[in-house]
Amino acid sequence: MIKLAQFMKFVLFDYVTEVQKLLLEETKREASNGYINSKKNKTNYTVLDLFCGAGGLHIGFEKRGCIIELCVDNNALVEKTHKKNFSHIPFINEDISQNPMKEIKNHIDGTVDIIIGGPPCQGFSTIGNRVSSDPEKRNKHDSRNELVLAYARIVRELKPKYIVMENVKGILSAKGGGYLESVLSELREAGYDTDYKLVNMADYGVPQIRERVLILGNRLGIPVTFPEPTHSDNAEDGLAPWRKCWEVLSDLENHRDMPGFNHVALKHTPINIERYKLIPEGGRLPETSLPPELYRRNFGNTYKRLSRNRPALTMVPGNDAFPIHPTLNRSLTVREAARIQTFDDAIIFEGNRRQQGHQVGNAVPPIFSERLASFVVSQLRFAEGSDYEFS
Repeated sequence: MIKLAQFMKFVLFDYVTEVQKLLLEETKREASNGYINSKKNKTNYTVLDLFCGAGGLHIGFEKRGCIIELCVDNNALVEKTHKKNFSHIPFINEDISQNPMKEIKNHIDGTVDIIIGGPPCQGFSTIGNRVSSDPEKRNKHDSRNELVLAYARIVRELKPKYIVMENVKGILSAKGGGYLESVLSELREAGYDTDYKLVNMADYGVPQIRERVLILGNRLGIPVTFPEPTHSDNAEDGLAPWRKCWEVLSDLENHRDMPGFNHVALKHTPINIERYKLIPEGGRLPETSLPPELYRRNFGNTYKRLSRNRPALTMVPGNDAFPIHPTLNRSLTVREAARIQTFDDAIIFEGNRRQQGHQVGNAVPPIFSERLASFVVSQLRFAEGSDYEFS
């Protein structure tokens, strides 16, 4: 009976991707028929997603009834992933620092209500504190700040009601905070009240410790506030407990490789497998007590094992490997990492393993973006004087 049950599990799993494809096609049909993405529904807010990546941010906004007018990124593999999963949403593969406003306006009628995105902060290592009150002189200070400046330029030209930027925690300390201040300054000069907050996405139902900086802004004349957490690691807060990563990993524990499902175990070297065997659940490699044949310098974050009873460590797409599986002596697969990031199984990532991992690890978790989208819509409704229940 056990063997029959295992066999049936494998057989049934082979149908998963086909079922998911059918569900995705139904979603696309609903979108084209107006159920999701109809401009005729005036209650829906329009959204432009810059630096869209694998779509984690705009997924949440679309689930909350917004119309995703256009996605923009400068990556051929991201474009393939987008067209595979979101063919109903137009996509432009352009470097926004080259000012593709003409092409953007071909897809947008006038303006949009919300601009979302996470401009890569490439100037972290060199941008200093604000060197001048003159924007042109500041801009010359670091040419690699182009993408953030281009983001602000598009915001200034399209004048959305609300803006959302997500970025890594390092933006807080880059050059003593000078980089973040330059970003906020650019947005304020574009006419927006803006503020930032460091959030842990585990506090919003993501089964992962993931700290990111959230920058919000509006030109509605309302204070800039942030969504309240829904989960906590402290029972005294009266919120739901943090989610355990095992909730989303357990059914894949001993499943065979499925390349079309982004579930392929990395082929580790024998010496690395021996190292993994020494890592306790929820712990890291005991570097100081390793036998000589297993020792090396500079063990990274990939030598940490997840705990079944805790949220996962941050999914960071480095060196082809995510953290170690809670019970197996291998790193997580791309699909397992995508589940921790809260992507639906229907979303398929294109490219080789490294490229898939970067798309997953760089994304905003869709569960968080849905919570954020609900909050943003509630703020817009509040500014308009209409009722909207934030949930």
